[in-house]
Amino acid sequence: MKRYFLLVLTIAGMMSCKSSGVDKKEEGIKYKETVTLNDVPKASLTFYGLADSRCPENVQCVWAGNATVDLLLSGVTTEGGVNEHVKMCLGQCDQKFKEADTLDRKFAGEDYRLILTAVKPYPKVDSTRKIEDTYILLKIEKK
Repeated sequence: MKRYFLLVLTIAGMMSCKSSGVDKKEEGIKYKETVTLNDVPKASLTFYGLADSRCPENVQCVWAGNATVDLLLSGVTTEGGVNEHVKMCLGQCDQKFKEADTLDRKFAGEDYRLILTAVKPYPKVDSTRKIEDTYILLKIEKK
């Protein structure tokens, strides 16, 4: 009987624990969408802005261009609320982006690695793309 009670207590304890993992966003993060990075301490990431100068498909350009995304990190620490903007870049990025598509960042007491793999949809010459239709593929790892 004691074993049964301990087993039930252990399972109940495991189920009541909050997840501290990062939201898995296989389908991408849409413009202005927020994903949870961590429950305790509370931290989230929002795809906040985009500047896209990539050469459209099926066009020959002199410059390949780049896509720069602005991410807003929001969190709560013992000192209160914290907000931080970070920029990441894909393509032909200038010198201010030392690690354009990969960023290691300590935020709200945790270490994260952000890896920007794609900005979609890719520009086309004959289409008008709304920023609301844009999404990013971002791999988020806790270190």
